[in-house]
Amino acid sequence: MKKTMIAIALLASMLMLASCDTPGNSPAASAPDSAAEQTTETAESTDTAETTTESAAETVTELTAAETESETESTTTEMRGAPDLDLTSIAGVWYIDGDPTAASIRISADGTFKSYYASGNLENEGTIRREGEEVEGTTNYWYNLYDKNGEYIMGFLDTGSTTDLYVGNGATPHFRKFGEGGLADDGRGPGEEFVGKWNCDRAYLTITQISDTEFHALVKWGSSASSHVEWDYPLTYQGGKLVCSGKASKTYVEYASADAEPDKTVEYTDGSGEFVMQGADVVWNDLTEHSGDDMVFRIVTEE
Repeated sequence: MKKTMIAIALLASMLMLASCDTPGNSPAASAPDSAAEQTTETAESTDTAETTTESAAETVTELTAAETESETESTTTEMRGAPDLDLTSIAGVWYIDGDPTAASIRISADGTFKSYYASGNLENEGTIRREGEEVEGTTNYWYNLYDKNGEYIMGFLDTGSTTDLYVGNGATPHFRKFGEGGLADDGRGPGEEFVGKWNCDRAYLTITQISDTEFHALVKWGSSASSHVEWDYPLTYQGGKLVCSGKASKTYVEYASADAEPDKTVEYTDGSGEFVMQGADVVWNDLTEHSGDDMVFRIVTEE
């Protein structure tokens, strides 16, 4: 600000000098001999004053710009996208303090996320950006979450940990990863969170593990007291999901009597589907007929 005031004072002084040096205003100057001479002198005077004014104005502009640039450099914190974005290291399901009954976030390797309330209902979804915050020559990277409208929700400081995420500088809330290395090292491997018996209204889901990457799911949906439909899925664990591509079967099962063998009608054997975690629950995506739309399965507690 002081530089700006000095520049303005300099401009005023230059303008005063220009006015004093104008021919015809000095007491020692002789009167022009003709109107032509007067016109020429006036034009020259005008050119001199304009040149002086322009020079002074440029000086003020340069000083002001330099001062503004200096102030901007000292106060600006730069946020920019980091190169080689890869979210594989933090892909998975994260619960507050590692508690599977608490609120959670599901992070996908492709940079998308979904957050859920403790009830299992969807809270938000959007994308994650790994962005750098540069302050005084040091760059800290953050995983920043934005909703579908591009509005910032919250950010996790990238500490290099693959089992713990801390929100903001206050480090609360704290999210712990579910599965391998997570939940206080409970020993669970990838996909084991799906294993168990689940229920949604009249439908029951049983998921078992065959090998490290192979699983099996059976959905039974009662249509009456003597009949139900079965969906049989051979599954593989891929990117946080259990996926079946073109090998699922659908069978209609009907009992003529309690003592008789049921009649089974196979409707297809080339179906596809997938199962994903939604908080502490499982969502069934029937990719062939969309029979599982809006169905959320909750764990069946053994009594």
